[in-house]
Amino acid sequence: MTTLTQHDQDSAPARRISRKPATGRPVLFAVLLGLAALLLMWVLITGPALPLPLLIIAAGTALGIVALSWTVAGPRL
Repeated sequence: MTTLTQHDQDSAPARRISRKPATGRPVLFAVLLGLAALLLMWVLITGPALPLPLLIIAAGTALGIVALSWTVAGPRL
């Protein structure tokens, strides 16, 4: 007959109950980040020829796409 000591009970693996999946949607995440990268490349390449308000809106849109991709399709932490 064996008895469990306090040490044996503490070393038992704890089960975590997670409601969210460990991963997001990697394909959608990559597509949205790629879209944001292309938009920023467009801003950098055509920047001198375009008016400043349009460039600020385009850069803000790219930041919004990155934030959206993390929120909707990013990895769950």
